[in-house]
Amino acid sequence: MQKTLQIGTTQWIYIQEPNQEDSIKKLAQEYEFHEMMTNDLLGVNAHSKIEKNDKHFFLALTFTKYQPEKGRYLLNELDVIIGDNYIITTTGLESTSFSDMFEKFSKEAEKMKGSYKASPYYILYRIIDSFYDKTMKSLAYSSQKLLEIQNDIAEKKIEDDIVNDLIKEDFNKITIRHNFLSQKNIIDDLIDHVRENHEKHLNVYFNNLKVKLSKIINTINILTEKNDSLMSAYNTLIGIKNNNSVTRLTFVNAIFMPLTLIAGIGGMSERSGMTGGAANYRISYPLFIILCLALAGITYYLLRRYFLKK
Repeated sequence: MQKTLQIGTTQWIYIQEPNQEDSIKKLAQEYEFHEMMTNDLLGVNAHSKIEKNDKHFFLALTFTKYQPEKGRYLLNELDVIIGDNYIITTTGLESTSFSDMFEKFSKEAEKMKGSYKASPYYILYRIIDSFYDKTMKSLAYSSQKLLEIQNDIAEKKIEDDIVNDLIKEDFNKITIRHNFLSQKNIIDDLIDHVRENHEKHLNVYFNNLKVKLSKIINTINILTEKNDSLMSAYNTLIGIKNNNSVTRLTFVNAIFMPLTLIAGIGGMSERSGMTGGAANYRISYPLFIILCLALAGITYYLLRRYFLKK
């Protein structure tokens, strides 16, 4: 999908899902892009980057697109080329917030004529700012998910889904943390570039982007620490559950081991003098049963006192 918007003297060419190679090559020929910039538009950039030459300014930033139904992040690359009185933006994935912003600019285009807001770099600021705001909202989803996991652990639930969710959230944080950490130097270079091009009135806007990026990184770090803490708490809960199971098993074994010993002695001594001979089994067996019950009761009482005290 490709759209064009004229804002004062600035033309904004907006492309989502640029999967048609011919369209990119046509733009490259029309605006005389450098070969490397064309390749960057057609390919996928592993890292954020900035390139400048006499005619064009190129910026590649990767943002995260959260899928609540799957609980994971996708990487959505934003490529920007700025020249004299035009800005070209492309994204690899469809973005509803990006589309909404384009429509909002369309409605305000007449009001923006003749003001600094008709600058390609102001449009760039609004684009990045929109992506950062969307990132903060997606991190709020992750924070809510971790809160739900925390409540499940507090209720001492042991479920496979909890482990899967914790692992998924941990992987998500690793992915987005490295992505946004790589943008710190890029934003600094972008601020310097804007200042060098006499767009000093926009410095306050781009400095605000730097503040938002720091906030995003700090939030990611906090969520990562919380995720690690929940994983440790869950492992502790499992350990306690296992210890309780072993304790109960030991408790039962401690009761039945003396009984097994007595039953064994009684069985082997059925026709011996210990029971007074075979004729007296009607007396000896009830006595053994009474002895077993008494010993079981005493053992249970002593063990119960021991474990309660412990």
